[in-house]
Amino acid sequence: MEFQLNLKNVLMNQRPRLFLMLTALDFDVPLLRLKVVSFRDETTLGISWNHTLGDATAFFRFTHAFSQFYQGLHLVYPPPTFEKPVFPEPSECTIEELRPLMYYLHELYSEEELRKKDWRHYVTLRQRSSSAASSLSIHDSLSAYIVTVINRILPSQIRKIKATDSYRFSGASFAFPDVAGNAIIDALTTLPENPTDMIGIATSIRETFTHYRQHEVIATWMSVVSHLMLAAAKAGKSFYYPPSTEIMPVNSMVAIDWCSAHFGQPESHRHHMGGHDLLYLRVFGANPWRGDDGSWHSPEGRIDISIGVPQGCKQRMLDILAQGFDSIKTG
Repeated sequence: MEFQLNLKNVLMNQRPRLFLMLTALDFDVPLLRLKVVSFRDETTLGISWNHTLGDATAFFRFTHAFSQFYQGLHLVYPPPTFEKPVFPEPSECTIEELRPLMYYLHELYSEEELRKKDWRHYVTLRQRSSSAASSLSIHDSLSAYIVTVINRILPSQIRKIKATDSYRFSGASFAFPDVAGNAIIDALTTLPENPTDMIGIATSIRETFTHYRQHEVIATWMSVVSHLMLAAAKAGKSFYYPPSTEIMPVNSMVAIDWCSAHFGQPESHRHHMGGHDLLYLRVFGANPWRGDDGSWHSPEGRIDISIGVPQGCKQRMLDILAQGFDSIKTG
């Protein structure tokens, strides 16, 4: 069945997120769709990839393999494997302990309930250790910096960060680097009381990653997640969690060299990922850029970030970002 998004409706709709959300509820839509559009001097390849097929690494490797085949080249990465780990059934005590941290697995809806739900409500939503501070990453600091900026422009404060973290290359016995699927967890960080304490926020993030990257912690976490998701599937229901002005989701994909899947255009290929949400921070390696003379330039370690902010807050956020770190309180 051929499925075509009406882009005019998306662009002209005052609530494009609502339109795309309702479209996503069409359970008959293929999990993978591709579309090629040719312009006078450039070509775009659009790929719609359902997360059920795999995480960002799985998607990247698919795209990279596609690029290699197009150029008549050999695959760079190993072919995908389909062996999945089986996590042990968690105890009721473990479920009760971890379930409050998995807020995104709390709301369950049937397919019919999802279709009838009034999504407009959601579209218009409004102790650290000194040793940890020395091991802060750029990711920790960037996330903390964005939090401090947002906490100065919104009436409500961000109190938690939900960071998507991959355990694909963790070396754990249940982590298969080449698996076709999702090898990720969503780690929740509770932030310090001071909403603009950049060092304190970054340190809390680092402590969360340190904890959730322990193999036994990942295994326990995944056993509970697997239990809850299986129970939902057996009940014929799906999870959905609305955006919140108190929780900032973070998903960094800087480690993935998206532009290496260049289809024979290494200097000018750009990669863009659609989709946005309220306070959803995503980080990518920057694309090449074209100068005034028409020549292409390497990004040289630059990054691109995207984040959704409420209407009316964009300019104020840009003004604060323009001030740089001089405007940030560190304690």
